[in-house]
Amino acid sequence: MAKKKQVEISSLELKRIRNKVKLSNDWWKGKTHILIDMDGTLIGQPGTLFHNLFALGVLFRMRGLGSFFELLRAARKTKEILLSTHSFSSNEEAFFETLAKELHSSRKKVEDFMSKFFDSEYPFICLFLHSEPEARRLVDLLHMTKRHVTLATNAVFGRKEIELRLKASQLFLHDFDLVTSWDVMKSAKPHTNFFSETLHKIAASPENTVMIGNDPYYDLPAHELGIQTLLVGDRLTLKDIADSLEQSL
Repeated sequence: MAKKKQVEISSLELKRIRNKVKLSNDWWKGKTHILIDMDGTLIGQPGTLFHNLFALGVLFRMRGLGSFFELLRAARKTKEILLSTHSFSSNEEAFFETLAKELHSSRKKVEDFMSKFFDSEYPFICLFLHSEPEARRLVDLLHMTKRHVTLATNAVFGRKEIELRLKASQLFLHDFDLVTSWDVMKSAKPHTNFFSETLHKIAASPENTVMIGNDPYYDLPAHELGIQTLLVGDRLTLKDIADSLEQSL
């Protein structure tokens, strides 16, 4: 019921944002902190193919910890905890502690299995990602204009895994002042807590912050906190945003 309400509240705003946007030269005035989503925004992701390969790779690598159904059940429970308001110190802690408990295994054993997956299969899966041509230019322009830039990706991966994906658009962890990896965050998208926690970490207010993303469900909750949100797609591209920023110079 809550999810449906969120969609109803944001539908008019979504329609406005999805219209072809012409950002005026002074639009960027006072906007000092920029949050940018990764998947589908700074890098291209072939959706179902990528996620299916990821799931199959994890199941194959972790088959020694349980049957297919045991792994699937444990994964669902871990996801449920990860996306909830949990009491763990970080999302990374929530992931490994919950998964180990659900599989009746030790955390070290689970970490070892996952580490092998991210060292072997995961880099291959990342080859299916593709570049967003304007991503590098936009990030460089944001730094050139002295803005604080946060990679506001969903906090369900570590820094190493995030950087492997960023390379698709020739971007790196050091291009960002903050990366919302699972070791530094306690919340995840699509909850507004993710955005309020991020604002707290970068000492920013909603009024001087912009969220750039591509997914209404995961990125638009930032708007509920008063953060101006740009959703890229057919009617607003990264090029449009980069061009407006360059013109503001």
